[in-house]
Amino acid sequence: MWTREGVHTATNEPVPGLEDSISWRPSGNLISTTVNHNNQHQVIFMERNGLRHGEFPLTLRAENTCVSTTTWNSSSNVLAVIYEGQEQCHVMLYTCSNYCWQLKQHYTYNTSNITFIWDHEDEYKFHISVDSRYICYQLTSKVSTCSSTTTMVIDDKKVNTTPMSTMCIPPPMSYSQLITDSTCNSISCHGDDAWLLCSDRTIHRFNNVSHAPPGEITPDESYTIEREFPLDSHTCIRHLVMVTQSKAYCVALVNDVDALLTLELSDKEVFVVSCTTLEDTVVNMMKHPGSTTIVVQLYSGELFELHGGMLEPWGSVDMRECARFCEMEIAVFEEEMVVIGRTSFNHLYMDTRLWNYDCTSISLHKTHLLLTSHSHTLMCVSLSQPAHVARTTEGVVDTGIRSIERGSRLVVSDPDSSRVILQMPRGNLELIHPRPLLLTHLAQLIDSFQYKKVFESVRKHRVNMNFILDYHPEQFLTKLPDILSQLNSQFMELFIAELSSEDTTLTMYSFMGTQSTAPSTDKINTVCNAVLDAVSTTDTVPWLNTLISCYVKIDNVSAGLQKLKSLYHSHPAETEAAIKYMLILTDDEALFNHALGTHDLDLVLLVAQHTQKDPKEYMLFLNELQEHDELYRKFKIDEHLGRNKTALHFLMCCEGRFEEVCNYVTKHNLHSTALQHYQFGTDQYKTIGRMFAVSLKENRQMEEAGVLFGQCADLKECLECLRFTKQSHLALSVGAQLNLPPDQMSGLAEQLADNLRRDGGHREAARLYDRYCDNPDEAVEVLCEGGLYSDALEVSQSRNRVDLISNIMSSLKVESEQTFNLLEEKRELAEKLASRIVVVREKRSQVGTGFEDMDHSDLYSDTTSITATSHTGSTSSRRSAKSAKGRKKAEMKKYSLKEGSKYEYFAIQEAFKGIITFINLRSEMIKDMVNILLLQGLLECARKVVNAQKQLVEVVNKSVNVIWPPPQSDVVEQEGEVEPISYPPEKIKISAVELKQFTGC
Repeated sequence: MWTREGVHTATNEPVPGLEDSISWRPSGNLISTTVNHNNQHQVIFMERNGLRHGEFPLTLRAENTCVSTTTWNSSSNVLAVIYEGQEQCHVMLYTCSNYCWQLKQHYTYNTSNITFIWDHEDEYKFHISVDSRYICYQLTSKVSTCSSTTTMVIDDKKVNTTPMSTMCIPPPMSYSQLITDSTCNSISCHGDDAWLLCSDRTIHRFNNVSHAPPGEITPDESYTIEREFPLDSHTCIRHLVMVTQSKAYCVALVNDVDALLTLELSDKEVFVVSCTTLEDTVVNMMKHPGSTTIVVQLYSGELFELHGGMLEPWGSVDMRECARFCEMEIAVFEEEMVVIGRTSFNHLYMDTRLWNYDCTSISLHKTHLLLTSHSHTLMCVSLSQPAHVARTTEGVVDTGIRSIERGSRLVVSDPDSSRVILQMPRGNLELIHPRPLLLTHLAQLIDSFQYKKVFESVRKHRVNMNFILDYHPEQFLTKLPDILSQLNSQFMELFIAELSSEDTTLTMYSFMGTQSTAPSTDKINTVCNAVLDAVSTTDTVPWLNTLISCYVKIDNVSAGLQKLKSLYHSHPAETEAAIKYMLILTDDEALFNHALGTHDLDLVLLVAQHTQKDPKEYMLFLNELQEHDELYRKFKIDEHLGRNKTALHFLMCCEGRFEEVCNYVTKHNLHSTALQHYQFGTDQYKTIGRMFAVSLKENRQMEEAGVLFGQCADLKECLECLRFTKQSHLALSVGAQLNLPPDQMSGLAEQLADNLRRDGGHREAARLYDRYCDNPDEAVEVLCEGGLYSDALEVSQSRNRVDLISNIMSSLKVESEQTFNLLEEKRELAEKLASRIVVVREKRSQVGTGFEDMDHSDLYSDTTSITATSHTGSTSSRRSAKSAKGRKKAEMKKYSLKEGSKYEYFAIQEAFKGIITFINLRSEMIKDMVNILLLQGLLECARKVVNAQKQLVEVVNKSVNVIWPPPQSDVVEQEGEVEPISYPPEKIKISAVELKQFTGC
C-alpha cells in the first residue's frame, strides 16, 4: 500500500491463491480482492495497514472461470463481482447486513467478455457493454413482504423468511428458508403465497409462507418460461406482479425496448399470453394488496393504471409532472387511492404533490402512513383524513412524531397490531409500538369489546389507563359487568389507581381526533360508584382489592372498612389480606383514624393489629374509650380526630354535661353550631347566645352582637352594641323599648348621626340631626358636605330658615368653583395621557412590549390569551410584596406615570380608566348642583360647570380609541407574546349634562 505521494505505508502477509481483482472501497476503510482456494473463489478484505479483515465464499466454482473484477458502488454498500468464462459471464451484486454478505442479484450473459462500470452520480445505477451493445441498469432497494408482515430477504439460492407479526429475528438469521436451484432475483406475493423469479428464468411457488414451519422449504411448484418467445438473452424479467394464482404481469426487454408481458402459469410452464411494447422504460410496478389495482410508473415519471394488459392514465391530474420514485406505495385516504412515492433525493410525493423534503423510508399500515426522516424521527400520518387534506401540509397537524435511532429505516408494520420493525444501519432490528398506531389498535379492540387485550396492551406499553374509559365511556359504564367478566381484580386495581378527572382524548392523546363523551364532572366518583355497583352483583370476595381501591379513590375509607368487617367472620384470610392492601394505599395513622371514625372499637382493633403501631399505645387508648358510655365515647373519638362539630353534637346529647358544652363551644368557637341544637327561648339557648354575642363584641362585630343580645332579651347590651353601628332605625327602636328619656334619645341619635356622617351616610345623618336632635344647622352642614344641596334647601325651607339658605348658596358657589377647577384638571390630564400613549406605543413596538415582567390578570379581557410568560426581579422585592403594605407599595410603583418607567404604558391606561370612573361618579352630583344654581339665578356658575364637563367628556370619548386601539389592532404579536386589551374590551360612550338653555353657548 502506497500513499498518493508515493510513500510506502504497509505490505500484507502472503495470501495463497491471491488474484488481481483488487478494488479499494470508496469509503477508504477496506480493500477487496479475491483468492482461488481449492477450486473455490473467495472475496477477502484487507485493512489499510495490510491486515486481513473478513471474507466470504462465492457460489460459482472456479473451473474454467476467473474473477476479472471486484468493484464498489459510490456509496460503498454494494460490491459487484464479475466472473468471466469461455462461454458465459456473470455479474453478482452483494450487500452486507450484520457483517454477513448476501448475494442479491445475479445476471448471466452468453458471452466471454463484458465491460462493467458503476455510475458516479447514482449509487444504484451501473452500465454494461455486451457484444457491442450498451445496457443501463437501475436498481432499487425494496423490502419484500408476504401477508404484510412476513419479511423475505434474498440470499443467493435461498430466501430467508420471518413472520414479524409473532417474532423479531435480525438478519442474517431467519425463521425459515425458501430454497431454489438458482439465484433469486425478485419476489412477488399474492395473498399468503410467494413466487420467486430466479436468474435462470424459472418461477417457483411457495404456499402459505406466513405459516411455514422452521427450516428449509422446497418449492411447491416450479414454472419455466417458454423458450419459443424471442426474449433478449442479455436481460432478465423484472417487475413480476402476480394477479391470480395463474396470471401475472412482468416487464422485459424485447428488441431493445421495454415490453409489458401478460403471463399464464400452467403445466409447470410460463406462457406469454400477450406482449405490449411501451414507449418508455418501466421503473416501478406494484399492486395494491387489498384490490386488483396495479400502478405502473415510467422513466419520465408518468403514472398509469394497468387494466387488461393496457395502460390508462392514473387519476384525473396530469401525472407527467410526477417525480421518478425509488420506493412506492398505494394508500387509501377515505376510499380514494393515492400513490405515495419516495425519490432518490428523499423527497416524498402524494401523487404529484411534494409533501416532505426529508423522507428516508416509508411503510404503509392499515390505518397510517409511516415515514422516517433524516432528523431521526418517525412520523405517523392518519389515513382516515380526506385525500385533499392529506396532500396539503394540513395533514401534518394530526401526525404523531417520535424520535428514533440515527439512520433507522422502516422494514414492516403489522396491519393487525401496532408493531413496527425498524432496521438500524448496522443491520439489527428494533421493534417499537408508535403511540398513534397503538392507540388506534386499542380503539379497535374497544370497539370489538375485547377489553382483556386492551388492559394487557395498556399495561404492557404504559399507556394512561384513563384512555380505556375516555375513548368510549358510555359503553364502559353501561356494560361494566360484562367487562369485569373478562378481567381479574389486578387489572381493575391498576385502572382505579390511575383514574383521574383528566380527559386523555382531549389532552395527551388529542392527536387521536376522537370526540369523547366522558363524564364532564365528577368522573372519578361516577366510575368508582359504577364499579362498586357492578361488583356487588357478583361474588365480592375475589374483587375485595378492587372494592378497597374504589373506596380509597373516592375518599370513603370508612365504608370500605365496614365492608371488610361484614366479611371478616366468613372470609377472615381474604379480609386480612384486603386490610394489608389498604395499608399500601394509605398510611398506618390515616387508616387507624378512619377506623376510629367508624366508632367501632372491634374494627379499630382489627386494623391496628396489621399496622406498625405499638400495642402499648393504642390498647391503653382503646381501654380508656371502652370505659365511657356510647355517646360520650363517640364525643371523645371525634374530639381526638378533630371533628369538632360532630363531637359537639354527641356532647350536647349527653345529659348533665352543659357546662362542658359551654367550655367546648368557647374553646372551638362553635357558637352557631350549638345554637342550632337548642330551641329558641330556652335557658341553654340564651346562655350560648350571650356567649356568642360577647365573642362578636370583642371582635368588633357590633351589629351581629347587638342582634344576638336582643335575642337573649338583654336590651341594654343590645343598645350598647348598636350605637356603634349604622343601624340607626334599629338602635332607636331598642332605645324606645327601654323607655329612654328625651335627652338620652337625643344623645343616642347624635352619636348615630356622627357614625353615619363619618361613613358617608350624609342623608340619614341629616335626618337624625333634624328630627331627633332638633339641630337643622348641623343637618344642613352635613347635606352640603355630601353635595345634597336639594335636601339642604328642603330642610331650610321646612324650618323657614332664610339664613341657612344663604349659607347653602355660599357653600354651593365655592363647591361649583372647585368642581370647575377639578374638571379642567381632568381634561388636561386626559389630553396629556392621549398624546403620551402614542409615543410610548411607538417605543414599545421598537424595543419589545415589556409585558412579560408584570401581572396584568386584572386588566385582561375575557378573550385574552398569553403564549409565554416569564418573571424577572430580585428576591427582596418578592419578599416585600408578601405583606399588605409591600403589595400596596408595589402596586403604586407599577402604575407610576413617570415618563420612561417600565410600566408607563399600563399606568396611562389605568389613569385614563380613573378619569372615566370619576365622570360616572360625579355626573349626578354635577346635575343636581347645576339645577340649584339655575334656580337661584347663578347662570354663569352653572354655565362654567356644564361647559367644563362637556369638554371633558368630548376629550375622553375622542381619546378612548387612542388609549385602547380598535379591535383590528387590539392584538399585537411580538417575539411570541400577545399584548392584551386591558380595559375596556368594547368601545365606551360617556354622556355629559345637557341643558336646552345652554345649547349654542
